[in-house]
Amino acid sequence: MLLLLIALLLVGGGSPHAAQPKPRPTPRPIPIAEPGALAIDYQGGLAVADRRLNRVVRIDLRTGARRILVAGLREIDAVTYDDQFRLYVGSANRIYRIDGRRKVLLAGTASRAFTGDGGPAAAASLDGLGGFDVDHDETIVLSEYDNRVRFIGPDGKISTIAGTGEGGYAGDGGPATKALLKHPHDIATRADREVVIADSHNGVLRRVDPAGVITTLAKGFRAPVALQGGAGNSLFVADAGANAIYKLTPDGSSRRIVGRATAPAYLAVDENDTIYVSELAGARRVLLIPHAGRTRVLVT
Repeated sequence: MLLLLIALLLVGGGSPHAAQPKPRPTPRPIPIAEPGALAIDYQGGLAVADRRLNRVVRIDLRTGARRILVAGLREIDAVTYDDQFRLYVGSANRIYRIDGRRKVLLAGTASRAFTGDGGPAAAASLDGLGGFDVDHDETIVLSEYDNRVRFIGPDGKISTIAGTGEGGYAGDGGPATKALLKHPHDIATRADREVVIADSHNGVLRRVDPAGVITTLAKGFRAPVALQGGAGNSLFVADAGANAIYKLTPDGSSRRIVGRATAPAYLAVDENDTIYVSELAGARRVLLIPHAGRTRVLVT
């Protein structure tokens, strides 16, 4: 044993307690400079659009680990998932589906305008893309800031389902395509194929039924800018003017405040009614508002 120790000392050049390799430093978390649009993937993750760094980052809600889902997309205004957990991103008046490392263009051209109804959505121009939803059959309903809501069918063709392009508040009880909207920021689709519109500058929520008739679902908001559907056809609304998040009953007749945020701009809600909200003013944070308990900062 003594001879073995001497041999080891000669080979190692000194002490039997030779320095061990230094542990690798813990990697710094991937930064999120300007959190914006949000989406729950129902596999324990939250997708967060970083509007400044032009990418979407996934946060593992159990461990806090982050990874980049897609990069190189500017002016990201919306993110969502379909039933197959594929990510969709609204960027600079275009909608992409992210298939691995491929960005598949589904709608929009390089220009902001209203063109293309009746033809392929990929060749149509969008007039200020806002929020959108992807249904189980891969149809897409999207809001356009310049006073329209449009629909992309299973065949990839685009059409208008609400609004004329003229700003105003009119048309309740008649065809939604002849109604006036005022800068809708977001929409939410419901299980009964209704579409709820955040008619933001009118301070109301509008509803388009499966027959295409539009009505006002709820009034009295200051600036409803984000919508998310909840369990039992309930609705969550971010009101940027009131610095509040509301939960509404399905018929819109009753509401209550379920959270507070500074200029809330984007929402995501999971199956437990846990709310995630992005603030675009002031602190530029993502808040986690549990169904019961205290609000905490998830991203700052």
